[in-house]
Amino acid sequence: MSSVDSVHGTGDKMKWWLGIAIIIAGVAANLYFVDTYPTIIRVLMVIAGVLVGGFLCYSTSKGKEFAKFVKNANIERQKIVWPTKNETIQTTIIVIILVIIIGFFLFLVDSLFSNLLEYFFE
Repeated sequence: MSSVDSVHGTGDKMKWWLGIAIIIAGVAANLYFVDTYPTIIRVLMVIAGVLVGGFLCYSTSKGKEFAKFVKNANIERQKIVWPTKNETIQTTIIVIILVIIIGFFLFLVDSLFSNLLEYFFE
């Protein structure tokens, strides 16, 4: 690793920590000034902290990679095919029936073992 890479990496780390500190400061200001300022001002403090801290974190190479990841995740999310109402109802009914059947089976097995234990230990 060259000295340029380590300085760039250190600069990115400092930006990350500073960005996180600014976001935390925005939230802390909201909590600290709860009795002093109206709600809208405190909400603006949080939004400003998130925007400034987020922009600072985004300005790093890891921030750009994360933004690309979020963009790609959103593209994948849009490819999801949701079931129709009828498919959802049918699947729900199947699950309920299977839960009842398995519950009844477990009841029978439990009763069998309980009776066997009573038979052997009484």
